[in-house]
Amino acid sequence: MLPSAPERVGDHILLKNTYMVEYLSDIDVEKHFRMITHSLRSSNQISQSEIQIQTVIRSSLFNGASFSVTTNDSIEALKLIEDAIDIQPVYLIPAPHTFDKAVYSDISIDTQNYLINAFDLTGVDKIHKNFKNFGEGVRVAVIDTGVDYSHPALGGCFGLGCKVAFGYDLVGDLFTGANQIIVPDDNPMDDCSTESHGTHVAGIIAANTTGINDTFFNPSVPFSGVAPNVVIGAYRIFGCAVGSTNVLAAAVYRAYDDKADIINLSIVGPSSYEETIQMTAVQRVSNMGVYVSIAMGNSGTGGLQTGGEPAISSEGLAIGSVDNTYTLKHVIIAPDGNKILAIAGQAFGPWITNFSATIDVYNRDGGCSPINKALTGMVILFAVTGRDICNSYTRCNNAANVGAVGCLFYNISAIGGFNKIPNGAISLQNGLRIVSTVNANSSAIYTFTNLLDLTPMETAVTPSSFSSFGLTGDLLFKPQLSGIGGDVYSTISAAIARQRKYPTPYIIKSGTSMAAPYVAGVLALFLAHIGNPAPYTINGYAESGICRPKMSLIKNIMQSSAKIVKIRDSPLAATAAVQGAGLINAFQALTATTIFSPSELALNDTVRIASSHRVNVTNIGNKSAVYRMSHDGAALATGARKGDDQLLPTPLFSAHYADVDIEPIEFALQSGASREITLRFRAPAGTDATLLPIYSGFILATNLVNGEVAHLTYAGVVGNYGNARIIVRNAPSGIITGIQDARGQYMTNTGISNLNATEGLAIAIVLAWPTRILVTNVIPSEDNVQFDPELGCGILNVAVNQPRNVANIGVYSYTQLVRLSWNGLVQKPNPANNFTGEIQRLDPGRYRVQFAALKHFGNSKNFSDYDIYRTSPFNLVF
Repeated sequence: MLPSAPERVGDHILLKNTYMVEYLSDIDVEKHFRMITHSLRSSNQISQSEIQIQTVIRSSLFNGASFSVTTNDSIEALKLIEDAIDIQPVYLIPAPHTFDKAVYSDISIDTQNYLINAFDLTGVDKIHKNFKNFGEGVRVAVIDTGVDYSHPALGGCFGLGCKVAFGYDLVGDLFTGANQIIVPDDNPMDDCSTESHGTHVAGIIAANTTGINDTFFNPSVPFSGVAPNVVIGAYRIFGCAVGSTNVLAAAVYRAYDDKADIINLSIVGPSSYEETIQMTAVQRVSNMGVYVSIAMGNSGTGGLQTGGEPAISSEGLAIGSVDNTYTLKHVIIAPDGNKILAIAGQAFGPWITNFSATIDVYNRDGGCSPINKALTGMVILFAVTGRDICNSYTRCNNAANVGAVGCLFYNISAIGGFNKIPNGAISLQNGLRIVSTVNANSSAIYTFTNLLDLTPMETAVTPSSFSSFGLTGDLLFKPQLSGIGGDVYSTISAAIARQRKYPTPYIIKSGTSMAAPYVAGVLALFLAHIGNPAPYTINGYAESGICRPKMSLIKNIMQSSAKIVKIRDSPLAATAAVQGAGLINAFQALTATTIFSPSELALNDTVRIASSHRVNVTNIGNKSAVYRMSHDGAALATGARKGDDQLLPTPLFSAHYADVDIEPIEFALQSGASREITLRFRAPAGTDATLLPIYSGFILATNLVNGEVAHLTYAGVVGNYGNARIIVRNAPSGIITGIQDARGQYMTNTGISNLNATEGLAIAIVLAWPTRILVTNVIPSEDNVQFDPELGCGILNVAVNQPRNVANIGVYSYTQLVRLSWNGLVQKPNPANNFTGEIQRLDPGRYRVQFAALKHFGNSKNFSDYDIYRTSPFNLVF
């Protein structure tokens, strides 16, 4: 039975009538097109010219093809395709987006190359220095927008003997939502993406700027990748702007067949459940010994459960982001000679050449209206407040229109800016200093330079504000770990640098897209450290006697040794729902003497929690050890509030911890020995269980001989998650589930509204929590109707695996609501075909719309396991 695919899942858009079909492994790939054509033509009279094969995958792990048809009546025919074992919908996915800071100067900073990307914090510098380990020979596949392999920091060439030695372009430049024709080739060059995302990712893993003589390619600060001697495979899965899920899955299988040791996926889509073609691909290659590092998502400003796929795959390493220790800022010299540090806006960037100017402090309406005075040759300073009604683009545009040569903003960390004049953001303190100076002397001269300064980050070693929260829709543990993802300096393509008029092809980007390759680089160092045994040796046999650890053991090693990080400006450890087990600690992982197995525990909710958990502590060192067990709690994360069905954009954090009984507390282990530990958890007291807060923490094993501390991380939910109210009926924002008229106004719950279907209506669906099944149908107006999709007047929509919606706009990948257009048509219920059948127009009359979301852990066949919401009665007219 085909899934009922929603037309839009966050920012992923359904490619209508496009499917991925998996066949039995012994089916000849050459027969794919003939088999699909025969099945569709025989059952639906679809001509061969109406069927377009897109991607054929012939791998030892997957045998199938994706195709599109030009008819809407293909669902039944698809089920009859001979020897098909699975059929899945295909979605368009936008090219990855990150938060950029343009930083460049023709004068390089003389500093240690390990500072700019926190190698000293994560122990990467010690691996480079002490072990002379740079990831030699490990093959890392970057599935992304392609890689600019002509960049000298990335080897300057493509093919055998080059740093970027293998890969493929699976789509071609012309692939878009409108043009779905795939034209693959052997050249995975990143030359038309808008952000050069893949080149930046590749640089984090493998860049080496040593010995570059071309001034255009000299970085502003010395740096290298985490594992600069790895071999990179570049797999381009996006046209110039979009890709698709079938191509992503094809790239994962191709990278496996090309003998990649590690795959990096800095690609995210909204999801809470792991039943997609790309997550299946991750699971299969991981089970065959290829490690997959996956960005958790940049939707943290949407609150809890904003992780994405394929990160939530049970076999992948989902990676959250922690902010860097240092960043680069541009230097402005104040009249008194002191430095003012600015972060350049994304649209234009900073001042490319040095010049001097006076500053105008602009106060009237924040600069949102046209400015009525000349500012020729001046730089204008704007304050940012919570009352602002426009953005930096509008204000800089207004400044440019009256002759300003630049604009600055204070009391904000970063801006998008304007593309015609230089612009930047400065701190509140520096902004107030300028205001004071200019008020005293309006002729004060400031010098704007293209110099850079390496400066500590105020948010250093804390979870990045954008990093998505777990847990999954089934309360599984995500993310696994964090990497450095906030303010990471790396390569971009020469094409993008020249297009944006950057003097060098390097930039700072922020995102879990940067954290994932950081961890991929550490995995490469680990494999190189143990001799890089081949993936097939995870089965336990190798001629050398050294086998590759399975992903479960990799998790145990990396999580047990991770660095626990805290909330910014707080003594509280950050919730495991955002940091996972903590920040990757490369040196500790390679030299660890103790691990937990398992190293993560998903405790479920307090109704379903097990009475006890048994885990193992293993001494993997070469000396005997004595261990003392203890417990540290992390901040309780409360994601909801009374009177609001929707979750909060930012969870509330508090010092509420679980109680844990640990048996035994102290014990000795010989080298290579293990000890089973029993853990009994009691959820934090003094919390509101109806708000379903997430509690988490760490079980510590301290080696009393050498002082080393390993830890296990756990997370669970207080309350009955199965009773969560999924459908949003009440929210202060007014964005709720209901019916909207042609003007976008909600139908009121007072009186009987007349709704004109001819003018056009919209069904607004808002979910606070994800659901595996969502049914929207029309029912008679009587109050006593029970939910049953076989009853009622007709179905509007049936969707599976729906992610939650978020309260605020601008959350990456996630939306505030799903809006379905409705003109009075319904599908008559047909249980044999996912409850869809003949489309009919309702007669004029009085109806209600009913929404039914399957509760967490509910039985889809038990209608009492649905969260039901019905609108007030209305008169449908035409």
